[in-house]
Amino acid sequence: MSDSESMSVKRPKLRQIISGLIGFLIVGSVAAAALWPSSYLIEKPGPVYNVLSTSRGVPIIKITNKESFPTDGDLDLLTITFGQTAPNRASWLDVAMSYLDPSLTRVEYDSIYPPNVDSSQVEQQAQVMMLDSQANAKAAALKLLGIPYTTEVKVTAITKNAPATGKLFAGDTVLTVNGEKAIGLDQVRSMVEASKGKTPVVFEIVRNGSHRTVSILPKLSDGKWRVGMYVASVPEFPFKIDILLQSVSGPSGGQIFALAIYDKLTPGSLTGGNKIAGTGTVDPDGTIGAIGGIKSKMYGALRAGAKYFLAPSVNCEDVVGNIPDGLQVIKVANLKDSLNALKAIREGNQASLPTCTK
Repeated sequence: MSDSESMSVKRPKLRQIISGLIGFLIVGSVAAAALWPSSYLIEKPGPVYNVLSTSRGVPIIKITNKESFPTDGDLDLLTITFGQTAPNRASWLDVAMSYLDPSLTRVEYDSIYPPNVDSSQVEQQAQVMMLDSQANAKAAALKLLGIPYTTEVKVTAITKNAPATGKLFAGDTVLTVNGEKAIGLDQVRSMVEASKGKTPVVFEIVRNGSHRTVSILPKLSDGKWRVGMYVASVPEFPFKIDILLQSVSGPSGGQIFALAIYDKLTPGSLTGGNKIAGTGTVDPDGTIGAIGGIKSKMYGALRAGAKYFLAPSVNCEDVVGNIPDGLQVIKVANLKDSLNALKAIREGNQASLPTCTK
């Protein structure tokens, strides 16, 4: 074979090798781009809990020192989770796949984890909201039943390495702030901001039956004066209501908790043996508020076997066009609406139930 013939054989092979390398690099680059973190989190249906049942062998809602009644059916509390381990961002491949699954929702990462806010702080805030939700649910149920209760301002959490650390503790009862009767978080924020870090904020508290006075000098953090404490107006009830549900945080279980407490404190079946799901915050006066992730929660309800879904009327814009087939969504503005809806379901009058419309 001549040199020219040898070179003519080698050149195609060289071209094939180069083309293969280029193709490999292109495929690798595309794959790397697909796995690159996006600016989103992917929200999906999470675990579902029937709050009329038990968790790990213990009743989720337990009432002590007050007559309670048997229940049946389900009142399902719905949760959401993320398709990746938070606080990691979803990949662009995850984002692309979310367009193929209607139960998945793309959520801007910064809306869940704001810049300069540690993920542990976000989780702590969610835990505080869960505690507030439970307290509000108890208060709302008792208000419906005409059972009186009192209210106290309690410390619910202390931020790590904050001015309040070691001085105030979760569970402390706040009596006064700078000599004024304690009324809630907005008051504390106002007093802290007014100090401008020049004068301490003085709290009169009760801890384990002992009165104390604590002075805390606020510090500037993220452009705001803070002491690093959370407080809430916590109802004090005439009997004990325990809500035992681990690994769930946030405020959106309020409506379902309130209905379950009401069910346990009244004779007869609230659900009529049906499987009812729902979501929504609740205020002590029974008003049901908006929540996030309602599309994923509707799919979670359907997959858990629910036929009826109680949705906050203020979330109707998010409901319309996103209801999965087989689920009847009922709009409710307050707990009285919810009770009327459950009565209609028990009596077979589902056609009369109010729905979300455009």
